Amino acid sequence: MSRLLKTMMAGAALLAAPMAASAQEDDQGGWHVATKVPPIGPGDRIHGPVRADISVIVWLDPECPYCKQFGTTAETAIDNARGKANLAVRLFPLPFHGPNAMFASLSALCVGEQGGDPAYYRYLDGWLARTATNGAGLPAEPGQGGDPAIALATAAGARDTAALASCTAAPATAERLNEEMRGAQRAGLAGTPSIAVRNNLSGRTIMVDGAVGADDLEAAIAYMGKQSAL
Repeated sequence: MSRLLKTMMAGAALLAAPMAASAQEDDQGGWHVATKVPPIGPGDRIHGPVRADISVIVWLDPECPYCKQFGTTAETAIDNARGKANLAVRLFPLPFHGPNAMFASLSALCVGEQGGDPAYYRYLDGWLARTATNGAGLPAEPGQGGDPAIALATAAGARDTAALASCTAAPATAERLNEEMRGAQRAGLAGTPSIAVRNNLSGRTIMVDGAVGADDLEAAIAYMGKQSAL
């Protein structure tokens, strides 16, 4: 367990929301209509334009192997949409992935608070790229000393490590994550990753559970872009 993790895990103990112990991480049968997905709001970290006709909303667990497989697929799809769509990645660490999943989620929020939305995505992308998943966390970098989580956060744009430690252990950060997880449960999350595509003009939303491919996600964005307003 990393030194930073040992320092910061106090915040994780404050997460009291129940989580589905039986959550599955595989595809549950394709896209379906979703009526309870919260739209992108002020608390979200956004990749792409702040306002767009289409929003992609992804819930992930930084220690989920299927989230690692999904990787930067959503960010690439948003970039390919050329200003017509934006992305919000929300966090849902699953209990059976242990303290590293919780720590990665809490610290990602704090990296974003310190370094802005791009830093949040750099940190999450870096974590997913490096982790062995299933709760293993970040391995030590070959030939380098120190805490790999600190190194990743610093590289992402959160250079004040004392502020990062304080933020990650703070009750307010735990509550932010808690509320994000409650929103996922209200939306009917079946596992991670879960992906929603919302037409912000009509309010219509479709959702899928599982690590879909780039072509599938881009087709869903195009499809939802053609939906008329209510």
